[in-house]
Amino acid sequence: MLLFDWSKVYDSAKGNINHCNIIMEMIIKNTIPRNRFDPTYKYSNINFIGSNFLLHPDVLVFNAYKYTQRELAIYYALASLRNIAQYKATKKIILDLDFCPVELDTLTDNRLLRITNDAIHFIYEEVTKENLH
Repeated sequence: MLLFDWSKVYDSAKGNINHCNIIMEMIIKNTIPRNRFDPTYKYSNINFIGSNFLLHPDVLVFNAYKYTQRELAIYYALASLRNIAQYKATKKIILDLDFCPVELDTLTDNRLLRITNDAIHFIYEEVTKENLH
């Protein structure tokens, strides 16, 4: 499980989704910048730990090449709206539609999300060891 603070990621990237994704990849892979010209250099001294969570961020980053920058950023942003206390108590990894701040029409083309009648499902949060092979 990865704990992060999406609002700090978003603010540090000044809303640029490409930079948000660079920061998230840096956090997930736990990498350090190669030199001061590395795009992660200016974010490397910021603590991005928070109460937002991803269960299988490594699988998401491994498959990130299949998705657009926008799809990835929306995935991170919506995942950050889930309640970690509720997850720890019930293992609930979905986001109820009541807590979605955007119109569902804007999310239907996101291949990383599956929308049902009452919830948003995150496809890489439902990964099991059997599905990895």
